[in-house]
Amino acid sequence: MKKVNENAVLITVEPNLGISFENMLAEWGGTLYGQLSVVLVYLKFLSFVHQNHHWTSSGDPYYGDHLLFERLYNSVTGEIDTVAEKAIGLGCSTNVNLALMTQQLHKLVTGYGMTATIPQSSDLARRSLMAEMNFLKVIDFAIESLEECGLLTNGVDNMLQDLADSHEKSVYLLKQRCSKSAI
Repeated sequence: MKKVNENAVLITVEPNLGISFENMLAEWGGTLYGQLSVVLVYLKFLSFVHQNHHWTSSGDPYYGDHLLFERLYNSVTGEIDTVAEKAIGLGCSTNVNLALMTQQLHKLVTGYGMTATIPQSSDLARRSLMAEMNFLKVIDFAIESLEECGLLTNGVDNMLQDLADSHEKSVYLLKQRCSKSAI
């Protein structure tokens, strides 16, 4: 992470995590509204990342970090249910195939390098920020793909835009936290 100025931190979003939106979508085998399944998998991943960081935060900013990560994973929990119900309602129950979601979650965990040791407390906010920024790209890809397929209804668009709004707030909070550790 490079310091840009006193109030900003340059964050690199990982371009290739070993699993792309297109690859994840293809694994859903043409399931109607499979794009929402990819969003759902990524939300579950975010929930696990933030909850793990909540559990493992320590050191000087411990209490603030502990509360920040708790806030982040709690906000994702309701989003998971909303996306899952929309995916089933517009598509079918195949959109929440547990085995496929678990396989894709494993690929995301591996792609983010979270299979080895628990990261240092100072890396938690940066990792959460990277995951959040990548999720915003997933939302963009989902909207674009749904639009290309003629499946982007007003309701789906609103739901995805609400997710983007919520996660842009998370990015803001995490950038603030990262800039404190860079000073």
